[in-house]
Amino acid sequence: MAEPEALSLRGAIEPRHDELKRLYAYWLAKKGARPAPGRADIDPLEIAPLLPYVTLVDVERGPLRFRYRLVGTEIVRNVGDDFTGRYLDSFARLSHRDAMAAEFARVVESAQPAISDWEYTRADGRHVRYERLILPLMADGATVDMLFGGMAFDVAYG
Repeated sequence: MAEPEALSLRGAIEPRHDELKRLYAYWLAKKGARPAPGRADIDPLEIAPLLPYVTLVDVERGPLRFRYRLVGTEIVRNVGDDFTGRYLDSFARLSHRDAMAAEFARVVESAQPAISDWEYTRADGRHVRYERLILPLMADGATVDMLFGGMAFDVAYG
């Protein structure tokens, strides 16, 4: 992936894109009174229309690492790379990787969702803007072990 040109973290979780609004509402419904739902609570059939926008990331500890388990087809198309199965720390662009890892780490440590806006130029020169939603998952109800979320893209230009 290419270097990001801007990153904006927003305090309130108020997605701009309909896909992310629906994904957030789904997570909230699955969460109920718990701090976060577990992976077992997420049924892909219930969110089938949203799957092209979904990411699922394994959280490993000792050291803290993030591995993409699932990357939706719309994300692959817009980003220009399928990073399914790859560790975030294997990405070539150091500053991009570090910014992404910091955002993931904040969600893992706080067990709170995050929303951010990213802007970057792909390797092919196309400029892309997108919104990313990151939602914690906890199998044991206490420790974030996966990150569930999505990416929705503004019109690419360039």
